[in-house]
Amino acid sequence: MRFYFLIFLFFASVQVNWAQKQKLLQKIDSLSLDSLKDYEIRLGGLAYSMIRDFDEEVRVTSGRNFIRQFGRALKIPNSYYYPFDSLKNVMVIYAPDDLFRIFTWNVATNDETFRYFGVIQMNPEKLIKLNKKAELFNSFYPLIDRSDSIGDIFFTTVDQNKWFGASYYKIIKTSFAKKDYYTLLGWDGAGPTTNKKIADVLVFTNGKPNFGAPIFDINKKRRYYRMVFEFNNQATIALRFDEKQKILMYENIVPDKPSNAGFVEHYYPDGSFDYLLWKNGVWLKQTGFLEVVK
Repeated sequence: MRFYFLIFLFFASVQVNWAQKQKLLQKIDSLSLDSLKDYEIRLGGLAYSMIRDFDEEVRVTSGRNFIRQFGRALKIPNSYYYPFDSLKNVMVIYAPDDLFRIFTWNVATNDETFRYFGVIQMNPEKLIKLNKKAELFNSFYPLIDRSDSIGDIFFTTVDQNKWFGASYYKIIKTSFAKKDYYTLLGWDGAGPTTNKKIADVLVFTNGKPNFGAPIFDINKKRRYYRMVFEFNNQATIALRFDEKQKILMYENIVPDKPSNAGFVEHYYPDGSFDYLLWKNGVWLKQTGFLEVVK
């Protein structure tokens, strides 16, 4: 089944080095640390079942139990400093300012689609520095994948309970008018014939996470709230942030022949790139040649 190959090829959790890990673990008392280690062992077993079991019902049930156990683990004091780095099928990435981290993972169905799960966990030290604003935040926010029920995905803001599910691999922080925007780059195994790359945006409003905002200006009549690229599942496209040039770049996709226009399963990268630069609160599409080193 294709999902085995996709998951183990794609997922690579962000790792901290040994010295960093030991320094973080020192912030956790011994009793809490023992509890977290115990949870990690249980979560590892559930993670194996939700990924590798051939029975879809077992995978889905394991996925539900995983989120319950994970929620309990995150309630343990200072669990933010525990890396959970043995959970190889769970993606964890940290915001550039370390305000939060996001865990994402998926469960494959027999029709070769994916159900996504996620959690945003806030950094308790960073919240303390927010003073009174810290009272507005929860310690963590479960993300509920409702991708199929979102109407116009390009022009919609959703909350944590109606999340556009994806496995995130990059967070980019930008700011404008004293407001912070966290652009999220992710992957979605959309179905048996297509995959997606996604650029979404996370904004905290009064302590609540919202996804989608009109910040993607690609010279259309309206600014997009998120960018979604869907293409043939045998192809790969680049969607990444160049740290040196501070640009968000994406590879263009086109149908393999004119008669297939509009049928995304026939879309492939054409080798050309466009790029966006953060200006005045939007990712603004730039003109001109971009030399890309893959």
